[in-house]
Amino acid sequence: MPFDRPSPLDPPAAYTELRLDSPVVRTITASGQPAWVVIGADAAQRVLSDRRFGILRPGASADTESLLCDGDDHARLRRVISRGLSARALDGLRLRVEHLASEFVSDVKRGGPPADLVASLSRPLTLAVITEMLGVPVDDRERFYTWAEAVSVLIADPERHAATWDEIIEFLSGLVTAKRANPGDDLLSALVAVRDSDDDRLNDRELLLAAASLLSGGQLTTANSLSIGVIKLIQAGGLGGLGDHQAVASAVEEILRHQAGISGEAFPRWAHEDLQLAGHTIAAGDMVIVRIEAANRDPARFPDPDRFDPARVPKPHLRFGHGPHRCVGAAVARMEIAAAVAALANQMPGLAMTSTSEDIPWTDHPLDSGPATLLVAW
Repeated sequence: MPFDRPSPLDPPAAYTELRLDSPVVRTITASGQPAWVVIGADAAQRVLSDRRFGILRPGASADTESLLCDGDDHARLRRVISRGLSARALDGLRLRVEHLASEFVSDVKRGGPPADLVASLSRPLTLAVITEMLGVPVDDRERFYTWAEAVSVLIADPERHAATWDEIIEFLSGLVTAKRANPGDDLLSALVAVRDSDDDRLNDRELLLAAASLLSGGQLTTANSLSIGVIKLIQAGGLGGLGDHQAVASAVEEILRHQAGISGEAFPRWAHEDLQLAGHTIAAGDMVIVRIEAANRDPARFPDPDRFDPARVPKPHLRFGHGPHRCVGAAVARMEIAAAVAALANQMPGLAMTSTSEDIPWTDHPLDSGPATLLVAW
């Protein structure tokens, strides 16, 4: 690993070839470690849901300082954060997200073609949503945007990444103090309330890291999903056929299923006991890498899996993971992508790229690569 990837829009062809023999493959990672790579949908779902596979190596202590933990510690943190993302809170957020998406698309349209959809829609929309969710004051949002962009591109520069992260934590610490004194109708205020009153409470450091993680995790991958989704929709015939809620919802699931480029090696699982997986003996201590992009192209679950079909009847995909570590912000990501796609279909049904997909520059992010720019006309 990594296997050759001729197109950033698609998984390596090696997955299709290897899957003919087995949904689980023994390989060597880019760092030289032996590992099992899971490329079949059923096997991937099992690994992600089976608590015998952990985020931590066997014997490692839970590190709640980084929010990377298993078992009771992880369940506690997830339970508290999920309360701030309740169905009631999401219902209240939906109309605001749809309004923001419509406004951003209107601004793009007023500016005239060509426009960079990454800079004018994908990134600003996802950042606007997360800052509103956290209750970041309007005057501070520009600084927050700068930090979020820096965190997403500086991960390969540990010193600068750490310095930026420290600045974010310091800012959030002051914001938590303000929310504690004057709570609002936002996610951070809800988390502060849980921190101060619930038996399952977070400590202050966990609270800050949870908010910072929502910022970094909720921006990069969702922005990439939206940009890639627009490319896929244009290639599949355009946005003109997305005239109702159900059509948009189906298209969003196909966009999510097709997104490629997430690095399973960044967050591997570790076997905590000997077990059998797809006919292979996985030993305690073995590294297991689930390749979501490969599992989501498994023909055993998705007929003609490489074809992008916005009208495909959705089947359960693994874009947000599965089991105890499933992405807690999945509903928000779906909401943002759907709102943006609907706004584009309504206001710019003739949207087209100004170049071929081969000419689109891509970011070189180790966790989730996406278009650096996406020039469009209408």
